[in-house]
Amino acid sequence: MGCWARRRLVLSLLALAPPLMAQPAPRRPQGIYAVVNIEENINKQQAANPSITPAELKAYFVNLYQDLLGNPAVSGLALWVNWEALNPNPPAAANPYDWTYLDDAFNQASAQNVRNPTTAPKTVQLVPLPGFQTPQWLLAQIPSCDGLFRTPVQTPPRTCGKATFAGFVEGRGVRELPMPWNPLYKSAWRNFLVALAARYQSNPAFVSISVAGPTASSEEMILPDNANTPAQQQFGGLLPNAMWLRLLALHFPGRPAYQRSDQAFIDEWKAAIDMYGQIFSGVTLVATTGAGLPNLAARGFTVPSDFTAACPHPTMDCAAETTILSYFGKPAVGGANAKAAQEDGMEASRVSLGRFNLGVDGIKLVSRSTAQFRAPAAQVLGGAQFNSSFTNFTLTEGCTSKFPPRPTDRPPACSIPSTCTTQPCIPAACIPQACLAPGVTRADLASFSVLRDVPKKDLISPEQAEYNVLKIYFDGTAVASSFGGTPGATPLNYLQIYAPDFLYAAMHVHAPAQVVETGGTSVSISAQDLLNLARQKLLEICEPASLRPE
Repeated sequence: MGCWARRRLVLSLLALAPPLMAQPAPRRPQGIYAVVNIEENINKQQAANPSITPAELKAYFVNLYQDLLGNPAVSGLALWVNWEALNPNPPAAANPYDWTYLDDAFNQASAQNVRNPTTAPKTVQLVPLPGFQTPQWLLAQIPSCDGLFRTPVQTPPRTCGKATFAGFVEGRGVRELPMPWNPLYKSAWRNFLVALAARYQSNPAFVSISVAGPTASSEEMILPDNANTPAQQQFGGLLPNAMWLRLLALHFPGRPAYQRSDQAFIDEWKAAIDMYGQIFSGVTLVATTGAGLPNLAARGFTVPSDFTAACPHPTMDCAAETTILSYFGKPAVGGANAKAAQEDGMEASRVSLGRFNLGVDGIKLVSRSTAQFRAPAAQVLGGAQFNSSFTNFTLTEGCTSKFPPRPTDRPPACSIPSTCTTQPCIPAACIPQACLAPGVTRADLASFSVLRDVPKKDLISPEQAEYNVLKIYFDGTAVASSFGGTPGATPLNYLQIYAPDFLYAAMHVHAPAQVVETGGTSVSISAQDLLNLARQKLLEICEPASLRPE
């Protein structure tokens, strides 16, 4: 009996049990989820048709959800949605919330499950995004701290709670970010989550919620810092880390542990985890690493002993994120929920634990080290997400060499003009050999000026890119050999892949491509075949072990 069938049986028996029976086990994500960034899709539709109506947008999403949920490789939807879109007005307003696109997703998942009672039920992962996506009605209530960064300094009130950052890697632009510790921000976010839980908590398709709050543009542990955000020209070229130092000095005077330290961010992440554990019940809480908390000092931090392998090059950021993960994994933390740890930045060119901190190998470490526990609160599931679409960003996502190449890795003929800000204009001479189709050499590109001129047949296919990333994901698991990896004992539960990739796979289901496997063998396989295989193999290693297919 498969894991979905066992779940249906357990739930049906629990429904017939006396009211005093113990609560059912928390719902856990298993399989492959299609990532839908709702705001991004709305923007694309409006750009293509500026006069598009709300009814037309609604129809677009309903069709999109139906197409995705109808794909046999899809276990459900992972919905990214901005807080400001879900909560456009204050709670006291007549219409504080807009659940339209979430309701449509749950309705389509329910309809799919009703139509297909003998197949695995589709579920929904929710990823509501605060930080830069904070509603304007709330930002207007929070005093700005920007005076700290001006010359001369204009000391803001101690109650200030937001700062302006420009050029942050996720979303860019010039935007206001609430401070993770600001009481107005935290209270409003809690109120929103309570409303979200009240609407979807009892829906059997609701399987997980990503913990967020002390963050920026995503659910990841990432904030503007010197590595992901440029010098702030609106403040005379001040670096982001210098801004954080002034903010910490203002808000935590007389507290040495909070100066030149990530301790304030650690404490707010712990508080957010506790808050989610109080608000939600019976689902999976997801903590997502991000390799992006500010490195405010080169020493004076400690990596938890169980996580030293996840920080081969210890930094304050890695110490902070692993400290948060260590807290998250405690059995007494998180309430009546299951837990999962996730990495969002999986690419084929990102190599193993020996070179980079955290990443998907860090998630595998957490999953592997807690696999022996049986209590949902102690067993941290493993999950990961492709960093981008392997269809739309084939070279970036699936090339085994970094593209575009880093300055230190560029060949002599590769010079990227400062005016080139998008990939199509990158010189053809900058394309690594690993990004080229079998039999094509870099010399064969001599007649082409930039990437947009290079025929697609000369580059790796989306199918090759997909295979390359799946190898990274499954490496170290019992099914790794299916994708050319090294087998191991790591369990994993779910994988998130972007919606355009499922649409591409469905369109090309009868158009396989040549994929070169790890050993050099070339096989003809479609993107859909690879997705189907990945889902099958993933369900063989999912936790808990009792729910794996026989």
